[in-house]
Amino acid sequence: MKPIAAALLLLSAIAAAAPAPRRTPSPRSSGAPLDFSGFWKLDTAASKNINPMMKDSTLSVTQKGNRIWISPGPDVKRGALLSEEIVVDGRPYEKSLGPAGKGIVTAEWASDGQSLRIESRVGTEGDSQNFAIQRSIWKLSSDRNVWVRESASVSPGRPRSSRLVFRKVPPPTPTAAPTRPPGPRKTG
Repeated sequence: MKPIAAALLLLSAIAAAAPAPRRTPSPRSSGAPLDFSGFWKLDTAASKNINPMMKDSTLSVTQKGNRIWISPGPDVKRGALLSEEIVVDGRPYEKSLGPAGKGIVTAEWASDGQSLRIESRVGTEGDSQNFAIQRSIWKLSSDRNVWVRESASVSPGRPRSSRLVFRKVPPPTPTAAPTRPPGPRKTG
């Protein structure tokens, strides 16, 4: 698999490690129209073109205004998916996009406030062998319990699309260390 195609595969699976953007988000970062915070389980029956690393996975999302942090849930095989940060302010910023190296990401709220639009570009535009682009639209259901991510990618000779449907689930319960039953009481 070519590095550009691998990067787009990782993007659609949220498998790109994301360092903090090299700029400060705009002042409007305090009031986002949608909040994706919570724990989300992928609904494989309702989704299409799922990256194999995503099957049956859970994601943890924390959002503060226009900053969204996504990390794999405890059920995800270690190293299969990596954490990512998205800054939603309509300005392009550079970040790591997997094996292809760095790319440019632009994320903004739709004018009606009903969806988030994300565009990721890798390589140099005009270079048919080393340029790829992915556009995603994230939406929440009216009850905020279903998150749909529609993505379309174009890389050299390989247009792709995917639809990932996540359902909100309760947070995982921490596992307690096993306890030993109390032993017999000494008397005397």
